[in-house]
Amino acid sequence: MIYSEEKSTGLALPLVVILLAIAGILAVLVVTGSRQGSTVSRVWVPQVQQQGAGQ
Repeated sequence: MIYSEEKSTGLALPLVVILLAIAGILAVLVVTGSRQGSTVSRVWVPQVQQQGAGQ
């Protein structure tokens, strides 16, 4: 009977740590995403050159 109470408290700590880690990762992604969104990125795409009309 006592074991169930100890297991529940032992399980809560890892869950809290995992949730905090996920929140930290999401915060880093939001900060880096907003920083990169303010700068304009350009990608060079080569244009296809058309051959003569007879070909």
